[in-house]
Amino acid sequence: MGRVRTLMKMSAGALLATVRSLLFMALLLASRVLVPLLRLMAAAGILVFGFCLLARRDQATAMWAGAGLTVAAVALELALGAAIRALAPSDVVVISEV
Repeated sequence: MGRVRTLMKMSAGALLATVRSLLFMALLLASRVLVPLLRLMAAAGILVFGFCLLARRDQATAMWAGAGLTVAAVALELALGAAIRALAPSDVVVISEV
């Protein structure tokens, strides 16, 4: 019975490592598309916020929507980076681009 339990633990560990590695690779590949889109959204939000703040003060809803878009895009980018780092294998060093 002890050998079966050990074999089950080893199999479960291997399966978990495989799923974790596949999820890491999928997020790493998806981040190559998502990060530029999120940065574009953040830049658009900053432009909308700045334009409404400086030129169209009567458009308070659009101004705060731009600010919210910027904050949400940055938060999603940080969350994606944190998820990638959390799923990275122990011998992999994740270096974010500037």
